[in-house]
Amino acid sequence: AGLAINCLSNIATEDLGQALLPELLHMLNHPSPYIRKKALLCLYKVFLKYPQGLRLSYDKIKLCLEDPHPSVVSCAVNVITELAEKNPKNYLPLAPAFFKLLTSSANNWMLIKVVKLLGSLVPEEPRLARKLLEPLSGMVKSTHAKSLLYESVHAITLCLPYVKKADG
Repeated sequence: AGLAINCLSNIATEDLGQALLPELLHMLNHPSPYIRKKALLCLYKVFLKYPQGLRLSYDKIKLCLEDPHPSVVSCAVNVITELAEKNPKNYLPLAPAFFKLLTSSANNWMLIKVVKLLGSLVPEEPRLARKLLEPLSGMVKSTHAKSLLYESVHAITLCLPYVKKADG
């Protein structure tokens, strides 16, 4: 099944995406985390060809951020971060879920994506800047991963214009 899903992501068209969207969304509930990850990645390719599909499946994608398997959560973060590059404002309602991941995850690769997304949301919701400073500065102090350190410092610089000096 994983190979078939992978093939679909490579040949996705608008019509094919529209026809197979319900089946792909159903696969997000599959017992195998591998199939759930493949379905998420395929949905990303489908959304590029059939953007209306994202509106129809936003809630299902959002639920993947709470999946019990960390690799599915990581995949959902990757897909949402890639989609958010075009219009971060659409993903502002996911800020609490991403903040929870920021403060609870130990997966550096996923944290890089989370930090990037939260940093891109700051201009859309300036109050987020004050909330992000503490966990981001903690990350800067504690991480040994240079890529995560870079993204954290970059996100902090995005936050600073929105924070008053009295806030810290």
